[in-house]
Amino acid sequence: MQTTSPPWNTTTKAIVAVSALALFCLLVWVFRGLLQQVVLAVIVAYLLHPLISFIDRRTPVNRVTVVLAVYLALAVLIVATFSLVGVTTFQQVLDLSRRLPDWFEDALSQFQELQEQLPETITVGGMSLPVAGLVPQLPGWDELFSQVFNLIQPILGRGGSLAASVVTGTVAVLGQILLIFIISIYIAVDIPRIGSMIANIAHKPGFRRDAERLTSHVSQVWAAYMRGQALLAIIIFVLVSVVLGALGVDNALGLGLLSGAMEFLPVIGPLAGAGAAIFVAFFQSDPSFGLTPLQFALAVAVAMIVIQQVENTLLVPRIVGKALNLHPLLVMVSVIMGASLAGLLGAILAAPVVASIRILGEYAWHKMLDLPPFPDEEDGRVEDMKQIDVSDSEPASPTAPSLYPLSFQPVYKDYIWGGRNLETRLGRELPAGNIAESWEIAAHANGHSKVAAGPLAGSTIEELRQRWGERLSGTSVESDLFPLLIKVLDSNSWLSVQVHPDDAYARKHAGDLGKTELWVILHAEPGAEIIYGLKAGVDRERFAQSAATGAIDAMLHRIPIRTGDAVYIPAGTVHALGPGAIVAEIQQNSDTTYRLYDWGRTGAGGQSRPLHVRQALDVIDWRMVEPAVVSPPILDAPEGWVREALADMRTIGGPAAANLRTAADAETSCPYFRVDRLKGLPGAVWDGACDGSAFQIWGCLSGRASLHCAGETVDLQEVSWLLLPAALGAYRIRAETHTVLLRIL
Repeated sequence: MQTTSPPWNTTTKAIVAVSALALFCLLVWVFRGLLQQVVLAVIVAYLLHPLISFIDRRTPVNRVTVVLAVYLALAVLIVATFSLVGVTTFQQVLDLSRRLPDWFEDALSQFQELQEQLPETITVGGMSLPVAGLVPQLPGWDELFSQVFNLIQPILGRGGSLAASVVTGTVAVLGQILLIFIISIYIAVDIPRIGSMIANIAHKPGFRRDAERLTSHVSQVWAAYMRGQALLAIIIFVLVSVVLGALGVDNALGLGLLSGAMEFLPVIGPLAGAGAAIFVAFFQSDPSFGLTPLQFALAVAVAMIVIQQVENTLLVPRIVGKALNLHPLLVMVSVIMGASLAGLLGAILAAPVVASIRILGEYAWHKMLDLPPFPDEEDGRVEDMKQIDVSDSEPASPTAPSLYPLSFQPVYKDYIWGGRNLETRLGRELPAGNIAESWEIAAHANGHSKVAAGPLAGSTIEELRQRWGERLSGTSVESDLFPLLIKVLDSNSWLSVQVHPDDAYARKHAGDLGKTELWVILHAEPGAEIIYGLKAGVDRERFAQSAATGAIDAMLHRIPIRTGDAVYIPAGTVHALGPGAIVAEIQQNSDTTYRLYDWGRTGAGGQSRPLHVRQALDVIDWRMVEPAVVSPPILDAPEGWVREALADMRTIGGPAAANLRTAADAETSCPYFRVDRLKGLPGAVWDGACDGSAFQIWGCLSGRASLHCAGETVDLQEVSWLLLPAALGAYRIRAETHTVLLRIL
């Protein structure tokens, strides 16, 4: 009988891919009227993302609240700015939009008159040159003026339209602004997940790393360009307005706004902004300082040249740098092409789009030629490995914070079987609801814990991995994902009877890691028990028949638990945690669970939670028959410590067993984590080191200890955790009281 979904052949995949692409293009075409608003919303969200992330990292407020507060402040700022200078500025823009066409026509007429007044020839060194014949041969002067005007006309027209709309209270424009704000708010909330969402499309580790690198490179281009151009626009707006105002040029604020807006058009924009200022000065009815119109225009031209030199020499290298890495001619051509395809918005976005295409094209070209797709990065990484001593606690980059022990803010999960014991017994400040799980150290799509203290407070583990790379995870960690997830569970009623898949099944069917886990019982009420494996004689056929009717209880193996027990649960083990227990859970970084039975419970909407019997039957390990929890073996330890092996990465069973499946199955590998439990007397010292090969996690289950590293001291209180980066170097742990610790490798 077929138990798994058959794979698609190449033809089917090609048909689906082409159909999806065609559907996407159709949707873009049908809803092209909304495309501009969506793009503007994305730009606003992208520009505000650094500020939102800064506040989110340094306050306990959730990201949604931070986003709403920032956008409300932006709205207030816009209204206040418009109230102060907006009306005057937009009125000047309106005046410019009305007068510039006439000035362009006058300039063109005067240029034509100049052509007519030129002599037929001039003699230079006895050689006659046909001046009047040469000038007309220069291609399309009238067309050139027309194209330049058409390029800046949308900005002037947009400014005038907006000014008139605000003044007259046009509902349509306000509605467009509101729509952009609403779309942008949703995008701003989800920006931190976009990178992982893109990377998750590529399930294979190598491709996932490529996706993460490409996303990072493209993001750097857009961040440096868009945010840099926005900052440049503000600076140029202020600078041009002040300088032209001091020179007495009419409509100085309007010209400043035009110059600032034109900053988003590389190469062409600054020239057009300067040209508009020179035109206004030349046609001004009363030039300042008693100058003639030509002299005044020349003075303004000199001022604009100085401003552009300051911009190009001082501002651009520091603000934008070499974000695009494109030839200026290619930038100019891309702006013209973007304008012809999508108008003003196309001209603004053309340069970063082309730069992004360059990055993706270089990657594709290297892959087609079987070359390293990131040669510069690979070379740099090799050089770094030659120069860096992994025992050194200094960062690879002089601007990055030094490595240090990391504590995290928990991510709380409100499930039906939870309660408030993490508050009453552990002294946690909990949000409202039945808190069932506290994700203590998490880097999963369903929950990211954030650094609680130090220079990187507010950063997620994935952000740290991007910053530190192997210096955080270690050279022995091959996965592109952080491999472990640390939880604390508060069980007030039975969890569902469930089973977790192994890596192969989870990657194929859930796009996730498998889930092997270890429970360390922190507290167990009298009579507390768990379901752990199956009773003797249960096979797949018999179990499937009972599962179909919900009558599996007689086939489940129950055992009592006590405080201090350690229960190793390999993937494929049928299990459930009973009421009256608080448990520390060390597991693979996965959130894939297949429910077999849920005790007839219903959720908040009155609906039963879904079961996954078919998937569960596929992954159950039928060898897990009446396994037992046994006392962990004692290993060598320094004076003052008792060291127990709860899980060993080499074997589970024999002399290193935390618990056994069956006597016949005692040599089972545990390749995912190693867990030692250390019981220390007051004053006991444990000397250790992170040598660059792997990170370490230390947890305090009871008592109090302190960790000393590089002159710093960090406290470990009851039920708290520290992540030690792989390249942290030497450290020392001191038991301040009778202490029980976990060391997780």
